[in-house]
Amino acid sequence: MILKRLRLPIITLLCVAFTVVGCGNDDEGTPPDTNPNAEANQQPLGTSANNLLAATDFTSLRLELAYVEGFRPTQQTIDLIQSFLESRLDKPDGVRIEERVITPTETAPYDINEIVAIEDANRTVFNDGDEIGVWVFFSDGISASNSGNSFVLGTAYRNTSMVIYEKTFIDLANNSNTPINRTLLETSTLRHEFGHIFGLVNSGTPLTSDHEDEDNERHCNVEGCLMFFQTVTSIFNTSDVATIPEFDPLCIADLQANGGL
Repeated sequence: MILKRLRLPIITLLCVAFTVVGCGNDDEGTPPDTNPNAEANQQPLGTSANNLLAATDFTSLRLELAYVEGFRPTQQTIDLIQSFLESRLDKPDGVRIEERVITPTETAPYDINEIVAIEDANRTVFNDGDEIGVWVFFSDGISASNSGNSFVLGTAYRNTSMVIYEKTFIDLANNSNTPINRTLLETSTLRHEFGHIFGLVNSGTPLTSDHEDEDNERHCNVEGCLMFFQTVTSIFNTSDVATIPEFDPLCIADLQANGGL
């Protein structure tokens, strides 16, 4: 199974104005859940791209935001992801977000198998009739794949599942003398990982033009695009959400050709 991870190399938090955000690959497997109702939500990354984008089989989406007490994303992030999904998905019956506080039994730092175990023990929202379910876990611990000054911010690891390492965002904010806008990091990471479960780039949503990065598969070769392998995001001394990266026109064309808006 291919996992997509958004990784943040920090050069120095005290003196740089921009941080480079990239996405890494991981081929670790994820064990299946034993709940038969969950099988449709335990498929490989990108396989539900059309189901998420189009209204053919699913006319609404229910997003389960799970987090540990004290690790809730900002309200602005939640509002922005709602509008982002509504702008890209053809869901005439709407996008609904539900929040749940959970208590993982696993111990951080988390490897991907532990993240899967947390989902399997706590997820309650699955595909139901004409409603497709998505799970996002805002983690109270860092990724076990962190190395030196390189931090994993998020990972999309199943067709409707992702983890956002909220503990990393909070640590970055607390350990820097320069203010860091958590909303910018959270929203950029969420949008990038949603891009992967939407099948970008060439990973479940077919290409309409040749824009996959040959050196960084499943990413866009247009610098500045949300799906570029190193998206440069301004996170210092600003609260301007206009700096959050967007899909470039080539990625939007792919999404629209696969049923999205």
